[in-house]
Amino acid sequence: MNNTNRVSRTPRSITAKCLNRILGDGRLAFLVILFTLCPMLPAQNGSGEGFDYDGRAIVGILPLTGEEDAADIFYEAVTAAVDRLQKYSSRDITLDTLQVLGLEIPTDMPPVKEVVPGVRYALTGGVYPGNNANEYYLQLWLWNMVNSTMIYTDDLVYQDIEEGLPAVPGLVEWLFSHIIEKSESEPDGWKETWLSVGVRAGGSQRWYTTPKETSPGAQALNFEGGLFVAVRMLSLLSFQAEMLFTWDNVVYRGVTDIGPEEVYDPVLANEKHTAYSIMLPLLLKLNLATNRVRFSPFAGVYAFIPLGETEYRMNPTGQEGDYSWSVSVPMGFAVGLETAIKAGPGLIIGDIRYSGDFGDTTIHDSSVQRLREDTVYRRGGLSFSLGYAFGFINVKKR
Repeated sequence: MNNTNRVSRTPRSITAKCLNRILGDGRLAFLVILFTLCPMLPAQNGSGEGFDYDGRAIVGILPLTGEEDAADIFYEAVTAAVDRLQKYSSRDITLDTLQVLGLEIPTDMPPVKEVVPGVRYALTGGVYPGNNANEYYLQLWLWNMVNSTMIYTDDLVYQDIEEGLPAVPGLVEWLFSHIIEKSESEPDGWKETWLSVGVRAGGSQRWYTTPKETSPGAQALNFEGGLFVAVRMLSLLSFQAEMLFTWDNVVYRGVTDIGPEEVYDPVLANEKHTAYSIMLPLLLKLNLATNRVRFSPFAGVYAFIPLGETEYRMNPTGQEGDYSWSVSVPMGFAVGLETAIKAGPGLIIGDIRYSGDFGDTTIHDSSVQRLREDTVYRRGGLSFSLGYAFGFINVKKR
């Protein structure tokens, strides 16, 4: 077998130029930000059906049945009372709409959705004579148009319209008080849980720096993925443990001598070490939720366990080998940001983090050919991943 010299490291000036070109490229920053925030995209579609752009629920108010003059007067009073509540936005449903569809004015039945498209609630009712002389009553029905069910109904008894009008706001407020709404701090279907279990996977851009280098002499985009478990500790704080499988491709490019000792035969070659490991991050997360998205900045430490020997290959010579490796301090730190949005039974997770080793990794390859020293490096990396999490044991709100 021909003897070779260690492939020379990339000169510091060339490495610095490469890193400046990569890190200074606005496109890379844009892609990283877009990738991390992609779970937020569904939240950008506006207020959603049934709500106006101010976030108020839309109430479709249908014409009242009964004596025409009295019905019109009470209709105006009911509309004004709904708007006075401020949490709701009224929408008039005209007789023309009903006539075009060939429908009668509904009272004690929910209106068909074609009559009140895009509304969250609907009000129907009418003005009717009572059992006694000069006695009338106004009856209103409030409907949930998500599932076409009645929320509540009640009536107002009066003898004179002028006496009945002041009581209309109280009747309307009483009807709407029976609407059970979700907490505004949680989006529809969002449930905080004590325990979350999920998976995530993505890429990790790694940089490798030897003790003799002031900037990375090698870099590679590697895989990172695995399982995680998060436990809620306080209302805004949770603890997360992960088990991730990953690998490192440490590649040095340069000129090497593949000839015997007395013959100089330089070639441009790649020297590549592939090392597999398990990472075990332990993180503290601060959970900040909006109506639709949860942001979780986090920080913590990780341990990692080498798996087997490194795989070595030199091209174009085709030389191969396996070498043991060790780590002086098999731990590191991680900081990052996680975003989550409700999707189906769980949450879509987007994760971006920076991590760095506390100790040096040593590949024990000094025995191969005429290498004078082992391969030593320290890792730093920017990871980005997507995942999905399921929640268990809902948190009961007080």
